[in-house]
Amino acid sequence: MVKDILGAIFKGILICDFYGAYNKISALAKQRCFFHLFTELVKVDKHNSSAPWKAFRKKLLRILKDAIRLSERKVQIKTADYGRLKNKLESRLNQLLKIPYNDKDAKRLTKRLKRHREELFTFLDYEGVSPYNNHAEQQMRKPVLTRKVSQQNRSEQGAKTQAILMSLFRSAELKGENPVETVLEAAQIEIGSESQADQNLKQAA
Repeated sequence: MVKDILGAIFKGILICDFYGAYNKISALAKQRCFFHLFTELVKVDKHNSSAPWKAFRKKLLRILKDAIRLSERKVQIKTADYGRLKNKLESRLNQLLKIPYNDKDAKRLTKRLKRHREELFTFLDYEGVSPYNNHAEQQMRKPVLTRKVSQQNRSEQGAKTQAILMSLFRSAELKGENPVETVLEAAQIEIGSESQADQNLKQAA
């Protein structure tokens, strides 16, 4: 499914979780989602309270949060200083991943991070790239709230219609256009095309 939607070669920057299917896609660059890492840390905390795990967790969490803070301060920092701080983060992460761990969770997570090492700090190199992959979910927030407030769809056709209209409305918003006017204009063009097609058929008959 990932290949069908994105293609085997994706020309943009792919922000994704650690799902294995994304490994099959070539892209300009990839950014692995930090939120999934944070969730993993919380999940492990529920069954592992060992000192080695806590030490590993503390260092990794600090590195990830420092990377996010650096990204947020990018416009306030000189280019040379930004590069130096980014290199320092890279070095800290490399050092953390070099340590041999006996704790099974630390070892497992280290293996994953090593596999995707070059896909963790992509957001520090590109403008507009987030360390989280929930952008699409946020884009769907308005339609979901609308569906909830309106007491859901009453039929399958209604659900399909809403899905199409919400996609058109949101696309228009992102382009800075008036959603209602854009959809009405598209409908008028479609109606005009159908009328012309009907006339052509009548003339041919």
